[in-house]
Amino acid sequence: MYSLAVGSVTNAARGREALRINGIRSNVTRYTGKKQLGCGYVIVVSGDTERCISILNGIGIKVLDVIKK
Repeated sequence: MYSLAVGSVTNAARGREALRINGIRSNVTRYTGKKQLGCGYVIVVSGDTERCISILNGIGIKVLDVIKK
């Protein structure tokens, strides 16, 4: 599992929906790490993180950090 840090809860919700449309299950949770990353939300995914990042970038969501769980 990986957590993809995004800048806001709005981006996290938009990203989760975009991933769902592309057949990828995901969840949105609060970021609990030590880095300061916007509002502190992550999209938790499993599988091909490069594909997930590509989908998110395609709709204008920048992934700020990737955390392996």
